[in-house]
Amino acid sequence: MTPSLAEKPTLSSDVEEAPRTISQLILTAGPTISTREVAYGVDAVKNGWNDKWGEYLAKFEKTFAGYVGTSHAMATSSCTGAMHLALLAAGIGEGDEVIVPELTWIATASAVVYTGATPVFCDIDPESWTMLPESVERLITPRTKAIMPVHLYGHPCDMNPLLELARKHNLFVFEDSAQAIGAEYYGRKTGSIGNAAAFSFQGAKAVVTGEGGMLVTSDAELMDRARIIGDHGRSKTKVLFNESIGFKYKMSNVQAAIGLAQIERAEEIVERRIQIFKWYQERLQDIPEISINGQKPWAKNIYWMSSIVLSDKVPLERDAFIAELKQRKVDSRPIFYPISAFPMFTQAANPTAYHVGLRGINLPSGHNRTEEEIDYICGHVRDILARTRGGSASIPVGGWLARRERTTATLRRIKTGEENPSLAFTYGAQGQKGRLVPVTQQDSSRPELVKLLADWRRNAQEWFPSQFTVTEEGTQRWMDKALFEVPDRLLFFVENAKGEKIGHVGLFRFNHQQRFCELDNIVRGVAGAEKGIMQAACTALIDWAKQEFDLAHMYLRVLGHNTPAVRLYEALGFSEILRVPMRRVSEAGQSFYQEIVASEYEPAAAYDVTMRRAF
Repeated sequence: MTPSLAEKPTLSSDVEEAPRTISQLILTAGPTISTREVAYGVDAVKNGWNDKWGEYLAKFEKTFAGYVGTSHAMATSSCTGAMHLALLAAGIGEGDEVIVPELTWIATASAVVYTGATPVFCDIDPESWTMLPESVERLITPRTKAIMPVHLYGHPCDMNPLLELARKHNLFVFEDSAQAIGAEYYGRKTGSIGNAAAFSFQGAKAVVTGEGGMLVTSDAELMDRARIIGDHGRSKTKVLFNESIGFKYKMSNVQAAIGLAQIERAEEIVERRIQIFKWYQERLQDIPEISINGQKPWAKNIYWMSSIVLSDKVPLERDAFIAELKQRKVDSRPIFYPISAFPMFTQAANPTAYHVGLRGINLPSGHNRTEEEIDYICGHVRDILARTRGGSASIPVGGWLARRERTTATLRRIKTGEENPSLAFTYGAQGQKGRLVPVTQQDSSRPELVKLLADWRRNAQEWFPSQFTVTEEGTQRWMDKALFEVPDRLLFFVENAKGEKIGHVGLFRFNHQQRFCELDNIVRGVAGAEKGIMQAACTALIDWAKQEFDLAHMYLRVLGHNTPAVRLYEALGFSEILRVPMRRVSEAGQSFYQEIVASEYEPAAAYDVTMRRAF
């Protein structure tokens, strides 16, 4: 038997992934986490304390500064905090004005307000959606002290005209590079062009630490002031003596460990974002009712988000378009609202920013998006637009998306009883005939079958990763919630030649992209059942699933000391690919196994073994 352990997070790496479930909704964002991030993070958790509390912070800051091309970098708790510190270190305060693009996340303006200064909003370039130099120039007054260009959605601002304005009027130039790690302006990385810059590592960004930011500059004095302000105004020479009121904007060492791994993979991450945009561009660039992200000749846009802007000819409001995509299992989100539209500010006359900000949509752009998904998304975008013209467009549903739809529909029909595969198999020396019978929703209302499942679980408790008091009521809830309501799970009773139910076996966690699922809940419920019956039943299910769902391989999980089960799975063609040490934990009357992560010396009470069979 192989009761399932709790599903583990998936890692992108050069090692084959363990099974996982793919969401029905194609999500807007999502990072790439490899075994490198895991290894650095675990090391920081285990060893990054006391005299080593800042080792990963120092490495992250040094590596990041080298990547961007600045002399100094300071890891912070957020990009907003980094912006606040830089403005304070530059002397921005009460009575000053800072010019900010109308179209950006509110943090850009908030950091200005935190200092006591006033944000003044300029319009944007219609192609790059970034700060328009002509609009900036019109807004400069004697009170203007700084310009804050935002490299929006990964496209660099046109910095040379802004730098010229800054020289002419003696202004501080601060780059909000939150969304533009790896973007370039005439070959220079964003963040290295102005007086200082800030980056974001929030979970939806290209490079992530969960939350966090980085302040970068080549101005040693500015960085020195920022470090003091960001550490409660602490003295550099006198221990625990504070010379002024400051702020607490430090990043943790654990976050920095993850960030270090991410920045070491930055070019790989950036290239993936660019590839995703190219897929969108190929499929959407011919549609007259929308525009998509642009790229100026002097720019390298990293396309943090691939986005569309609806023209005024599209009768649907932006939010209605987003809702329609959601109905079609496509997640999306609005481009940032114009900041001066918010009630705490006075509305500014920036028509381009208002058009893009109220008609723009970010499409799914996370690292793990596939070309087949982009086909599907673009097909629905085209269809929605066609329907607003009174027609319709073909929607490509191919590859793994088609497999997912077929699989989900098949499993639903089987569990509702609309379809009954009733798989026959032969076992034993006499060639007895057994069969696999699907467990359906009707079985949940049959007390004798619920009792049978409860008894089998109760008798096999020692081989499950968690032990608890088994009841018939709890078993029925499990059937309703964990079997019938889960779209990619199926369970079969194993019947012998007499029609007696002697156990069960199931399928779970379908990965339609990589074409695998998990062989699940293999339980011999009757002691002394005919020899070879479970092996024959599992073989029949594997063969059927391989053909029915176009599988390339199959996984299962088992406790390593369950020797009879391991022998059965080896006979079925499965081989061990992963062994994880587990400790035994008892809490509130329950007992379960838990993965050992932090201790090299703690003896394992059991091993969670993952096995795989390729077809």
